[in-house]
Amino acid sequence: MAKVHPFLRTSILTQQLTTTGQQSNAMNAEFLRIDVETALTFSGLALQTNNKEKLLRNRRNARRAYDTILRLWHRVTFTPSEEGYMHEMMGRLKNDLELLGERF
Repeated sequence: MAKVHPFLRTSILTQQLTTTGQQSNAMNAEFLRIDVETALTFSGLALQTNNKEKLLRNRRNARRAYDTILRLWHRVTFTPSEEGYMHEMMGRLKNDLELLGERF
């Protein structure tokens, strides 16, 4: 088996780690996108129901997702279009939550 120069071995490892990091970041961004969309579903259901129990449950779920997204946001590097989308959706979610009585 041929020996691989240490510099080449380090370069290959660095490239693999970079690729893995990029894939991880993309998955995390996708998770947050799905989370904000799910939270908007919860807030929408809460705004539409006349059932107090359903309203409270869906409001609580939407708020939990909102807080989770804010907590994890700094761990993700978004593309400019992803970041714009997330800001827009988080603004809508915050507005829904305020309509539901949440305080920030």
